[in-house]
Amino acid sequence: MENKHQVLLFDRLQENYADFLAEWSALDPVELIEKSEQIYATRLVKERLLRYVDEDQAEWFLRFQNPLEIVRDKWIEENGMEMVHDEDFSHAVWSVMDCQDTGSLYAPAPGVQPAPDRDEPVTVREFFERHPNVSFEMMTPCGFVSLKPEKAKLLLSGQSVKGHPGYIEYAMEITADELLSQEVIRANFSDDVWHMLSAEIREMNQEPLTLEQEVTMG
Repeated sequence: MENKHQVLLFDRLQENYADFLAEWSALDPVELIEKSEQIYATRLVKERLLRYVDEDQAEWFLRFQNPLEIVRDKWIEENGMEMVHDEDFSHAVWSVMDCQDTGSLYAPAPGVQPAPDRDEPVTVREFFERHPNVSFEMMTPCGFVSLKPEKAKLLLSGQSVKGHPGYIEYAMEITADELLSQEVIRANFSDDVWHMLSAEIREMNQEPLTLEQEVTMG
């Protein structure tokens, strides 16, 4: 997958947030009020960070066990509860990466290994199973496919879906086996939707798709 580090960072942020939720659930109301700024900033960073992080920056953040905490702390330091501006978020990311103390202040991710140039393909099935309860907008060799969370679950259970070449009236049936066995080439998350590009599984020695090939798929 071309943007594998961004996808991995998304998963890491979800794990970090789940840990924070467990921590907050054990607090009494007074403690929760005292942590209101921290809770606000944590949710904000989880929801928006990936909009401001490219593939190289995502790889850098994956060196740490809790990148959500790192950017949250920097956001509070620079902005607190102020209105969110794009340049403020970009600056927080830059500040974290530019600070020489970041590596000593925050725990590294356990067992981090350099990623190979080309990983084994991630199938659509594997991607869906890793990311439940969200919607998907897909560009596939069979056409465009839109799936709400409940429809994605039905697809995983073996139910076919509809795909179209750009016009709904020309929609055609795509079997679960055909779609789920494809390789995820690219996936970007925004507004609770994964926007995905998929293709038939390539041999490991084949060249990645070019932009022109991607545009003419289907």
